[in-house]
Amino acid sequence: MLRDALDGLTVVDFTQIGAGPTCTMLLADMGARVLKVEPPA
Repeated sequence: MLRDALDGLTVVDFTQIGAGPTCTMLLADMGARVLKVEPPA
């Protein structure tokens, strides 16, 4: 049931430290499409 709760939602993730990556992982687990943006190395 929660797996498809956020189906069709796109999340852009600019986080690097702290709870941000964990939160976006949970959103992805609930069906959201997550686009991870990282700074150039």
